[in-house]
Amino acid sequence: MTFEEKIITNSSIRQRNLMRPAKIAHEKPDTGVTINKKGAFYLIKDSAEITIKYLVHLCYGSYNNPVKELKGKFTQSEIIDFVGRSKEENNTKQLLDIILTDIGCLNQPVDADNTQENEEIDLSISEEDDDVYGDYEIEVQTPKKTTSKSKGEEKLDINDVSGIIQKLIEVFEAK
Repeated sequence: MTFEEKIITNSSIRQRNLMRPAKIAHEKPDTGVTINKKGAFYLIKDSAEITIKYLVHLCYGSYNNPVKELKGKFTQSEIIDFVGRSKEENNTKQLLDIILTDIGCLNQPVDADNTQENEEIDLSISEEDDDVYGDYEIEVQTPKKTTSKSKGEEKLDINDVSGIIQKLIEVFEAK
C-alpha cells in the first residue's frame, strides 16, 4: 500500500471509497452510463483523473489532527517512496508541502504588511477631474512577501530529500 492509500483508507469520509470507481471511469468513461455527447465522455474521464490525483488531499484535510491521527500508520519504505515521487508528480509534491506545513517544517509566505491600516482615499470629485477612472488601470504595488518563522520550529529545505524523509519517519513514527 502507498503512503497516499493509507491516508485515504484511514480517513472516515465516505469519499474515501471513490478511488476504485474513479480508476474505472478514467479508463472507460462510459461504464454504466450511456454517453450522448462527446463532452460528457471527457467530463467523466477528466473528473475521474482529478479524483485519482487529489482524493488523498481531500481525505488528508478531513482529519481533525492528521499528524497525530496518522502516527504509526506508515512504513519507512512508504515514506521514502512518497518523498521520491514528490519530485516527479505535482500533486504528490503539493501533498508533501501540506504535510510539512502541518508539522511546522516548511516556511510559508505571509503578508509583511498585513498589520498596516488602509490609507484614506479622497473620493470627492472636482471640476478639474477630466477622467475619474484614469487611475483604475494603474497597477498597485503589492506588499512584499516574507516567510513566517516560529520559535522552536525546525525549517527544512524542500530540496533536502533525506532530511524530509527523516523528519516524516520521526513525526509519523514509521517502522
